[in-house]
Amino acid sequence: MKTKKRDFFSKNIDIIKKELLEKKFHTQNDLHDLLRTFRENSLISKGISSTQFFNLLQTRLNLITHSASSENMNKIRYTLYQDVNIYDFVQTFGKDGFFSMTTALNLQGLSDSKSQLVFFSKELSVKNAPQTKSLTQEAIDQAYQKEYRLSRNIVTYKEKHIVYLTPKHTDRIEVIQHGDYQVSSIHRVLVEMILNIQYFNGFQTLIEIFEPLQERLDVQRIFDVVSAFNLIYPYFQLLGFMLERLGFSRESLKIFKDEVGELKFYTEKNKNTYQFDAYWRVYFN
Repeated sequence: MKTKKRDFFSKNIDIIKKELLEKKFHTQNDLHDLLRTFRENSLISKGISSTQFFNLLQTRLNLITHSASSENMNKIRYTLYQDVNIYDFVQTFGKDGFFSMTTALNLQGLSDSKSQLVFFSKELSVKNAPQTKSLTQEAIDQAYQKEYRLSRNIVTYKEKHIVYLTPKHTDRIEVIQHGDYQVSSIHRVLVEMILNIQYFNGFQTLIEIFEPLQERLDVQRIFDVVSAFNLIYPYFQLLGFMLERLGFSRESLKIFKDEVGELKFYTEKNKNTYQFDAYWRVYFN
């Protein structure tokens, strides 16, 4: 009895598997590139279609699909690895992206706040700064009477909600490597969260998150972060106000105080009543 001749895929399955294991996750384009390479190197039949190839990966190598889709986002990734987690998946969402805000704190073991949300940021590209009119108090007051807007790039994955953010270009200041992941440092996180306070139930929540971390904060590094964002609104005085509330002395916050001008700012939007801190020229609730 003749022995059945093995097909190319079966004959070279170990080599194919090894190639797929070189990366933890693959996009659909990655799989197409691999298919082309395998054909060129005669590791699979030249006549095999993309659909046939994908089916073989699923049935013979147990290729797993991870997907997260919404009206504005559609992320699909493929892997042979069984032990991947949501952070492994999300970090494939954008080259040079990084985990930000409370997710960055959580990954560094500094907090467990908002663990149901996974914040992932990818900075915008460098743009020529448009000419803008001088900021007026009236413009600030009107803006802070309005409701907050949330990112439309939010997608559910298992029990988590992934929030994809696109902050201004800062050359990724204070983005650090922590274990397997790129994350915002604690200094960048503080600035990120005060810029995106709508996700955190108000200013007092930020105080509660950072009070236990006060000794880890460096005033100069926070100042450098907010400077890099090149913000229109007077966030220096808001950061100074917040840092004083966290326990820093006014003397240590002189670099922030030096940036305080005539404009008055707000800790958060759309409150019925505010108190006023004359030193930092900040309305707070």
